[in-house]
Amino acid sequence: MTLLLAVCGWIVGGAEGMQRALSGSTPRPDETVISRESVYRWFGARLLSPAEVPDLFAILTKVCSRAGLVRLPDLYCLPAPRDMNAYALGGPERSAIVLTEGLLRGMTRDEIAGILAHEVAHIRNNDAWTMGWATALRRAIDWTSLAGLALLRTSHHHGGMTSSRPSAMLLSAAPALGQLLGLALSRVRELDADATALELTGDSRALIAALDKLERHHTGSAPSRTSAFVHDPVRLLRSHPVTSERVGTLLNLAY
Repeated sequence: MTLLLAVCGWIVGGAEGMQRALSGSTPRPDETVISRESVYRWFGARLLSPAEVPDLFAILTKVCSRAGLVRLPDLYCLPAPRDMNAYALGGPERSAIVLTEGLLRGMTRDEIAGILAHEVAHIRNNDAWTMGWATALRRAIDWTSLAGLALLRTSHHHGGMTSSRPSAMLLSAAPALGQLLGLALSRVRELDADATALELTGDSRALIAALDKLERHHTGSAPSRTSAFVHDPVRLLRSHPVTSERVGTLLNLAY
C-alpha cells in the first residue's frame, strides 16, 4: 500500500509529490476513549465484573498472562441473545472485549476460552493500530489518485493525454487496489490472531468448534471442509478468511 501510494504521488508531482503523499498518510492520533460510557454509547454493552462472572475472568486472566499483557481488557456483555459475536477494542495499554449474550450462552467454557484468546491476540498484536495505518494509507491513495486524475485531465486539454494514458489507468485502478490490499491485510491479521489463540490455549479442537458454531450461526450451514475457497475470487473481497481456510490453517499448525 505504501508503494502504491508512492507511485501515485510520483505521478502527481515527482519526488516532491511522492514525499507529500507519504507524509499525508500518517493516521490521526488514536483518541479513542475506552470507558464504560463510551462502550455503552457505541454498542449498548454493559461492563462485567469479576464477582459477576468469576469463571470468565479466570479464563481471561490465564490467557492474558500467557499473552504477556500487563493489564486485563475490560469485559463487556452486549444484550443480544440471538447474536453470536465478539469484538476487541484498543491495544496492549488500554483495551476492551465485547461479547454478545448469545455467544456466552451458546458456547462451552473451552470454546469461550478460544474466542477470548482470539480477541486477546488482536490486542497483543496491536491490530487496531495496524488497521488504522491501513485505513490512513487507503484514504491517502484515494485522494492522491483523485488529484492525479484531475491533473491528467488538465494536461489532456494541452495535448498530453496520449503519453499519460498508462498513468491514468494506474491512478484509476489505485483506489480499488488499495481496498483489496487493505482487505488482504485484514485477512492476514485474522489468521495470525487464530494462530496466536492456538498458541495461548493449546486447544485446537475448542477453537475449531467455536468457529464451526459461528459459521452455523451466521450462515445456517456447516463450514465447507474442501479447499474450493482457494479458487473463489470472491474471497478477495472479504475482510475475514472463510471458515474452511481458518480451520485448515489451525489444523496445519496443530499437527
